[in-house]
Amino acid sequence: MKKLLVLGAIVLVSVVKLSAQEQAAKVNPLGILFGVANAGFEFSTNETQSLTISALYYDIAGASGIGAGAEYRFYFSSGEALRGWHAGPGVGYLSLGDGFDNNAGFFNVGGEVGHQWIFGEHFLVDVFATASFVTGGSDDLLVSVDGLVVGLGASIGYAW
Repeated sequence: MKKLLVLGAIVLVSVVKLSAQEQAAKVNPLGILFGVANAGFEFSTNETQSLTISALYYDIAGASGIGAGAEYRFYFSSGEALRGWHAGPGVGYLSLGDGFDNNAGFFNVGGEVGHQWIFGEHFLVDVFATASFVTGGSDDLLVSVDGLVVGLGASIGYAW
């Protein structure tokens, strides 16, 4: 079983390295101020598109949890991935709990539009707006959410 996992990891890294001309690691520094730590890894899939895989830690008002997401971006203005105006779809999941063994799960699907700059050779700034349909909740708390959520964000990172 270990050999199979190692082989799978080697194949995955090889595919990413072969198809990725550029990649970036980024964080959202403003979210940390409000109790949300968000980090992502973006890599180009071709000359004008990229895929971002992200992780999230949430700790606000007694509720904490983790989440994961993925976003596919189409870059329009610069003719190359990771630079310029972008838009694309995204999905995510967030699992929350509190100190009383109450748990809730939320799924979202939506889209994002924004602009990403790479200054010098490596420093990255990404500003964006999102709109997502969020659904989920908790039977324990008798809470249910089904609605549209919009947001603004900014990330900084390192591209190579």
